[in-house]
Amino acid sequence: MLHLIGLTLIFFVTSAPALGDEIWAEPSLVPPGIVWPQDTDSLSGDAAQTEVTDDMAERSRRWLVDHLDNLSGGIDSFFVDRFFNDDVTDIQGQGSHAKFSFFTRRELGDPVDYKFGVSMNIELPHTNDRLNLLLQSEDEDVRESQIFESPDNVTYSSALRFIIQQSERWSSSVDAGVRWGIPPDPFIRLRARRPVYFDYWNLNLRQEVNYYTSDGYGSVTDLTFDRPIDTQRLFRLETEAEYLLNNDYFTLMYGGGLYHEINPIYAYAVLARATGDSEFGPTFDAYEFGVRVRRRVYHEWMFAEIQPQYVWTRENEWKPTPVIMFRLQAEFRR
Repeated sequence: MLHLIGLTLIFFVTSAPALGDEIWAEPSLVPPGIVWPQDTDSLSGDAAQTEVTDDMAERSRRWLVDHLDNLSGGIDSFFVDRFFNDDVTDIQGQGSHAKFSFFTRRELGDPVDYKFGVSMNIELPHTNDRLNLLLQSEDEDVRESQIFESPDNVTYSSALRFIIQQSERWSSSVDAGVRWGIPPDPFIRLRARRPVYFDYWNLNLRQEVNYYTSDGYGSVTDLTFDRPIDTQRLFRLETEAEYLLNNDYFTLMYGGGLYHEINPIYAYAVLARATGDSEFGPTFDAYEFGVRVRRRVYHEWMFAEIQPQYVWTRENEWKPTPVIMFRLQAEFRR
């Protein structure tokens, strides 16, 4: 018994310093068991210092670029009106996807307008993701006053898209198709996108050159400047100029907005826009200011949205006109 008690006392005496250090040590935010990497080349004596190298700076720059691009693209996918025309996904080709939408628009003093929309991009198999089949509804800004007549009056177009190049620096494609109507309107269009990064800004330049049988030759130039405020908020400036050779003047648009994703379900944007043309010199004939509130209503692919706004137009002698829009939208992606 005395021998057992002696062994126990020896154990406590020898282990007391280690237990004391563990109990009275300063608290740490680092989880136990974490071993920080060390640069063996920068070790000097018993001290270790991490040397800032060009490779570390390049990794930090790449992280910033990826973070900025992902933030911008994430907000685009949550707020975007259409995948085709001027959206980034239209040129980059993010696999097969489809969008179906229905929305109403009510302007004070006018009847309610209704609009149906569809956009589909199907990657054809065995083409190395180079050839896509497109189907989309045209005239997104044209709405109908009679809900049951709207599907008959929507103009659709279909086309084959060939992806010329798709990389981090350049994305380009060419479309050949038909805008269906009486008579049908064949078209061909070439599109390209070039992202440019500097400091905390992300510049996206998108250019389109097209030819429609009914309208002739034309082009669309679009510039978007994105500046992330934090991981949930993004400030955006955008401008667009559309030119039609037969008209020989530009249709202009300037806008800006603050996008805020509150959580994976709710998001909102505060938007302002001015539109005009250069027919008699650069002039603006309409201004808009409003808020878009968007919510996921079913799983990850169905959204509901409300957008109250004020509109000032030259035609209405710049009197503020309240407008409210409701939208239901379903998006499907591979």
